[in-house]
Amino acid sequence: MSKNATQSLKLTLTRRLVIGLLFIGLFGAIVAYGVGTRFANRAYDRSLFDDVKVLAKQVRWAQGSAQITLSPDALIWLLADEGDDVIYRVTDLSNHRVLTGNGNLGDLPDLDINDDEPYFRSVALGDTRLRIAYVKHRVGPVTALVEIAETTRKRVELSRGILIGTVSMMSVIMLVSVGLVWSGVGRALAPLKELEADAARRSIGDMQPLDPRSAPAEVRGLIEAINHMIARVAQAIAVQRHFLANAAHQLKTPIAGLRLQAQLALKAEPSGAAHDSMREVERRATHSAHLIEQLLTLARAEASDDSLPAGEVDLARVAQEVIERRLPDAIARGIDLGFESDGGPCVIVANDVLIGELIGNLVDNGLLHGRKSGREGGHVTVALECDHRGAGHYVTLAVSDDGAGLPIEQREQVFRRFWRSDASTSEGAGLGLAIVKEIAERYRGTVSIASRPEVDGTRVEVRFAIDAAVATAVATAHSTAHTNPHTTALTTKGERTT
Repeated sequence: MSKNATQSLKLTLTRRLVIGLLFIGLFGAIVAYGVGTRFANRAYDRSLFDDVKVLAKQVRWAQGSAQITLSPDALIWLLADEGDDVIYRVTDLSNHRVLTGNGNLGDLPDLDINDDEPYFRSVALGDTRLRIAYVKHRVGPVTALVEIAETTRKRVELSRGILIGTVSMMSVIMLVSVGLVWSGVGRALAPLKELEADAARRSIGDMQPLDPRSAPAEVRGLIEAINHMIARVAQAIAVQRHFLANAAHQLKTPIAGLRLQAQLALKAEPSGAAHDSMREVERRATHSAHLIEQLLTLARAEASDDSLPAGEVDLARVAQEVIERRLPDAIARGIDLGFESDGGPCVIVANDVLIGELIGNLVDNGLLHGRKSGREGGHVTVALECDHRGAGHYVTLAVSDDGAGLPIEQREQVFRRFWRSDASTSEGAGLGLAIVKEIAERYRGTVSIASRPEVDGTRVEVRFAIDAAVATAVATAHSTAHTNPHTTALTTKGERTT
């Protein structure tokens, strides 16, 4: 993938705009500076030549020679200029005699020029640059050359002012343009952010197409293509689920028949090699039946239709029902299976069958791994914590055991389907926690694991976010019915303490 393909569209457009505006601003500043300086020089030259014409009219022919009718003081007043030094010189070209002047203007210019027409030249005398206007003026029988020069300080200051003004104007235009484009592109791309949030909120079972109507026209084709892809993926998933459900249903009957035949054979052969073989057949058939049930549960959890309606589910009630069904297995394994709750309402909006499967798989996982190798007994505890206060409303379901623990690098792998660690027993199929994760995500839940191999025990925690309206209603109903919360524990011995 190219570097440009990974950049933000908004940032790319803005960067290109800035580069373009920089070139435009540079070109505009150069042009404005050149044009402004040109017209400024033209205006100053016109003013300078007006002074030359005025001075030329003061040259008269008198007493057989060209003379200046104004006194030096009058000339200073006439040619006074604020900001620049003014130098003048009047020369009789018949004998190159300077009739009057107040400074050095260098050598005489080219005299092959027309009378009474303006001419200009620029000279540098030392560190001083001068702009000189001059004219040949006929006086009697002779011709006089009238020159007036001024320093270029005002011209330089004006050019600098034009440049600063142009750069400032271009900078403001650039900043305003970038700001408008940045905000405009942001507003134009806002619908894409909404589509992104919509896609991020969806679970794996939600394959509804994205709504392209609010998106810019340039990306609607892409969204339509994504919708077509979603439709194809949804169709493939539906076919897979249909096949899985049908295959599981078709397998249930022969597996049940196999278990029945194995149980009958065990009764007919109470001992011997055939008895041991039939017991292994019966155990394998039981394991296969459990695997089929898990596959069916997984298929139901992935379903996006309304075949499993959701309603208010009391987790405490479902958890106790699951624990009571698992008590015989826990007793047979020598594991103390308990239930803890603060007695508060733990109600979520879900399907009670799937929530029962979720809790059941967590308990089964605890029973399988809740006893450390080489040690008799063990403890598995189902705990509920309900928080209906504050801005966030959560229900936390946790199942803890005191087994061998789980390495850190395996905490994410345990949610993969059919994954089993090398140290696991042969009883599990590697689907329990995958089913838990699938059901939890279907009902806005998250699953996390806390476990360390050096410390006995693993805690699998499922946290459900519930709607504020449901939390408020449940909390109000509970406060009306129960004024004194209490703690309840249910153990494998059937004891209940308050």
